[in-house]
Amino acid sequence: MSIAYPQAIPIGSAPVREPRKQAWDSIGLAAVWVLTFAVPWGDMLLLPYQVQASRVFTLFVGAFWFFAILRGRALRKPEIAHWAMLLFIVCAAANLPWTPEPERSFRRILSYSQLFLLAVLVHQAARTTRQYHSLLAAYLAGGMVPIAGQFYNFTFGVTTGDGRYTSPGFDPNDLAITLVLGIPIAWHLAVKRRLHTWLASCYIPLAITGCLMTASRGALVTLAVALLYPLTSLPKMRRRSMAAFFLILGGSVCVFLSLKGDIAFHRLATITRELSDRDLNGRVDIWQRGINVFMDNPLLGAGAGNFGSAVGSWRSRDIAAHNTMLGVLVEHGLLGISLFIFTIAALLQRARQGEPGEGRFWILLLASWCVAVSTLSWENRELTWLLWGLCLADPLLSKAYRGLRGRRQVARGYSYVNQKVWA
Repeated sequence: MSIAYPQAIPIGSAPVREPRKQAWDSIGLAAVWVLTFAVPWGDMLLLPYQVQASRVFTLFVGAFWFFAILRGRALRKPEIAHWAMLLFIVCAAANLPWTPEPERSFRRILSYSQLFLLAVLVHQAARTTRQYHSLLAAYLAGGMVPIAGQFYNFTFGVTTGDGRYTSPGFDPNDLAITLVLGIPIAWHLAVKRRLHTWLASCYIPLAITGCLMTASRGALVTLAVALLYPLTSLPKMRRRSMAAFFLILGGSVCVFLSLKGDIAFHRLATITRELSDRDLNGRVDIWQRGINVFMDNPLLGAGAGNFGSAVGSWRSRDIAAHNTMLGVLVEHGLLGISLFIFTIAALLQRARQGEPGEGRFWILLLASWCVAVSTLSWENRELTWLLWGLCLADPLLSKAYRGLRGRRQVARGYSYVNQKVWA
C-alpha cells in the first residue's frame, strides 16, 4: 500500500497564486524589507517626542498586513517562541495595577507589543529562502548607514569620550554590537547566495573596523564569538569561498592598519583590569542593587520599565541594568525571566532541529547575542526582536522542513517544503 504525500515545491520558489494576491505579497514583503533595513539605524532618525521612525513605520506595515489578511492572505502558523513572547507581554501587563509608575510601565508594554508585531511581520513576510535571504540582506544594507555615520564623525573628529567614535544618535556600545551581529549574517549570505557576496565583502571589514573604533570592550568579546561562524565553516568551504574569506580578512587588516592610530586601544586594553577589580565601569554596583530589589519582589518584579527608579539611582530613573537578564528579572520577576529564557531556548531548539548548516549559523548568532546582552539592556531593543523574528522566519528551520526531511525527501542540499504550509 503506497502513501500519497502532499505535493512539495522547492524552497526558494513560491506557490502559484492569483495575480492580485501576488501583488499584495510583493508589496507586503517590500514593506517588511524597508522595515528591516531601518531597524539597524537605531536613533539616527527620530520623530517628535524622541520616537524612532522604525517603530512608527512598524505600525503602518502592520496595518497593511491586517488588510492583506482580510483579503484572504493565508497566515503562517505561529511557533512556540511566538506564544512565549506573547505570554511575556501578558506577564508584563499583569503587574500594571501594582507598579509604582503605571504610566511608565504602560509605555513599556506598548513598546513590547510593537516589538512583538515586528517579529510577527518578519515571520509572515519570509515564506521562501529567497525572501528570507532578502531580509538578511536588508539588515546588512541598513547596517551600512550607521557605518557611514561613524566614518562621517571620524572624518570631522567627532568623538564621545576617551576618543571613541560612534554614529550620530548611537551609544558606542550599542553601535558596536549592532555591527558585530551582522558579521555572521554577512558570511552566511556570502556562502548561501553569491548574489550578496559583494555586500558581505564590503560589510565585514567595515563592521570589524567600526567595532574597534567604538573601543567597546563588550563588543570585542562578542566579536570573538561572532567570528566563530566563519571559522567553523572553513573545513566545508570550497576553494573559491576560502579565497574570498582570506580576501575579506586581508581587507579588514588593511582598513584596521590605516586607522589604528585613531583607535582608543588604551580602553580596550583595560578588559582584564576591569574584571580583576570587579567594577566593569560601575556595572557591578548596579547589578548588586538590582539583586536587592529582586529579593523584595521575586515573583512579578518591580514593573515594566521601572528598573532605574526601583534601584534608587541617584543619577537618573532611566539608568539601565546593563544586563538584559538582570533587567528582566528585576522588572518582571521569576515569571517574566522564565518566559524570556524559554523564548531563547525555543529558538535554540528550533535551530538545533533544522538543516545542520542553517542551525549552526543561528546557534552561533544567538550565542553572540547572549554574550552581547550580558552588558547591555536590550530586552526592549528592536534588534533583539528582529533577530528572533528572522530565526522564526527561516524556512530551513520550519516544522515542514523537519517533517519532510524525516521522510528523506531532502537530497544533496536541495530542500522541499509542503505546499499548503506556504500557500
